[in-house]
Amino acid sequence: MNKYLKGALEVIYPARCVLCGAVLPLKRENTQKNRTCLCPPCASDFPGIPAEECPHCGGKTETAGFCEFCCKPYAFSAAFALFPYEKVQKGIHLFKYDGVRSFGEGFGQLMAEYLLEYHEELLAETDLLLSVPLHPKKEKRRGFNQTNLLCQEISKETGLLFSADALTRKRDTVPQSTLTPEERKENLKDVFAVAAEVRGKRILLVDDIFTTGTTCNECAKVLYRAGAKEVKVFCLAAAGLKTD
Repeated sequence: MNKYLKGALEVIYPARCVLCGAVLPLKRENTQKNRTCLCPPCASDFPGIPAEECPHCGGKTETAGFCEFCCKPYAFSAAFALFPYEKVQKGIHLFKYDGVRSFGEGFGQLMAEYLLEYHEELLAETDLLLSVPLHPKKEKRRGFNQTNLLCQEISKETGLLFSADALTRKRDTVPQSTLTPEERKENLKDVFAVAAEVRGKRILLVDDIFTTGTTCNECAKVLYRAGAKEVKVFCLAAAGLKTD
């Protein structure tokens, strides 16, 4: 696409901040790495969760991720999130349900920047990047798998190896957001399967929203059964206990 056509399209369909939806200026200098998808106020408030605050419960932590108490009930060994859900709710809705795929690129780049700035050790210790899978029927209805788009950008920016098909979903399920915590567990029982070699691999599992953690936990369980050495979780946003 030539620069004149691109400029005309930006006037007709202006780029918007992936967090608050504000129209972004036409000329955006990349002075803050990948934060050109954010308006200046949102860019100045990056990352969305302070390093010393647990994204799940809001308590104090020294891990720049979920505190030890919040991780204890889960099969995965650690979890991280970039934003509180309420801050990114509008952008996630536009991305997932209104088909604004460009937000996936922006979100993925922000996630990559967070890893590069705050979790160099995690990057060095990760062998494989995986996404929480959608059932093919749901992916066809939506037109894309939102976590795959996030992973593609993270992989491009960080160099992590991404496998889009290593995890599969064997059956379509009722949306987790409509269920109670106990119903969520039953809804996802025996849903996921491993379709690639993960034995001995240290895995970073990516999802868009962490609420009760049931989805990521079930994925982690099947990965460990398949021989994965370690599973850690990285989500765009966290709700969970902090929202409840």
